[in-house]
Order: sequence, then C-alpha cells, then structure tokens
Amino acid sequence: MRNQRSLYVVVAAMFVFSLVVMPFMPNPAPLHWNAVGEVDGYGSPLLAVLLAPLIALAVVVLMPLLPRLDPRHENYANFAGSYRLIMTVLVLFFALLHVITIGAALGWPISIPRAMMLGMGVMFALIGNELGRVQPNYFVGIRTPWTLADPEIWRRTHRMGGRMMAGAGALLVVMGLFAPVESTFVLGIGAILVASLGSVVYSYWIWRQQEKKEVHQ
Repeated sequence: MRNQRSLYVVVAAMFVFSLVVMPFMPNPAPLHWNAVGEVDGYGSPLLAVLLAPLIALAVVVLMPLLPRLDPRHENYANFAGSYRLIMTVLVLFFALLHVITIGAALGWPISIPRAMMLGMGVMFALIGNELGRVQPNYFVGIRTPWTLADPEIWRRTHRMGGRMMAGAGALLVVMGLFAPVESTFVLGIGAILVASLGSVVYSYWIWRQQEKKEVHQ
C-alpha cells in the first residue's frame, strides 16, 4: 500500500509538470521521433502532455486490481515484492518518457534515441532480473500456451527469459551510452525482439522435450 501511494505521488507530479509546461508547448507538438532523433509525427499539445501520465495512472490503478481478477490470484503472494517492483519500474519508465519527450518538444538538448535506449535498458534489466521469481499467473510474465499449461515450463522459461531480458537491457544501456545514434534504435529493437521471441521459442522447445519424454515412457 505504501508503495502504491508513492506511485500516486509520482503520477501527480507528472500531471503537475504537464500543467506547468502546457503554456510553453508548441502547437502542433512533436509526438514521435525517428531512429536518428528527428521528429516525424506531430499532434495536439494536450495529448503530448497527458498521454504518459494517463498511462502511468492506469498502471497504478490496475496494480491492486490485477491480482484480484486473476484466476491464479493465490500465486501473487509468492512474488508480491517482484510484482510491486515490476509495476514501479513501469510507472517510472513512463515518468522518464514524459520528461524527455516534453523536454525535447521544448528544445532541451536531449537525444531521444539515447535517452530511450537508456530508459528501456534499465527497465528491461530490472524486470528481467525479477522474472525468475514470478509465479504462474495470467497478467505478468511470459504467458504462452506452454508456460500457462505447466508450472515447470513456466519456471524454466522465466529463469531463461529473465536472463535474456536482463542481458538485452544491459546491451541497451551500453548502446545508449556508446553506440552511434544511427544504429541505436535498430540494434535496440533487435535485442528486445531476440529476448522476447527467444523466450517464446524456448518455452515451446521445453514443452516439445517433455512431450517426447512422455511418448517414450
């Protein structure tokens, strides 16, 4: 509960920041940047200052509700700390996104690709480090038909997937700091896709191995 109150403070600060900067936002306001940090999408200043806070607010509101709605709600007690950390990291990521996008719109000297890679890298590294502790559920984690069907496949997939995600996050941080801006976005998205798809493929591979063992028994 205390953690959730702290997150409401973060979200409130985001809305206050939006109110303060709203009179200074360009119209139309930049909403999207390409791989080299050039603006390639514009829209309403109101949308630019409210989108991230609204998403963060939705995360905080859903935080206590998801365990109650999940048919496997009893498992959340076994990874309550990891669940809180994952939701906190998501809110803080949107807070960072809020600051850097508005800052860039106001002309602050921000490299959007580098800032995004650093933010995403830290987020993936922290979440990946917690995935191995997440118990079977329908809202958080690597939810494939095979992980949801078998607790052992869930456990093994999340241990491996967590390592892959944490590794991808560390790579994103390094690229955000040192890689040329032109290649940062493509390589970063590639690392995320490899970790995500690799986890899905790994869960299927474990399931197939179990199926073969059962056939030969």
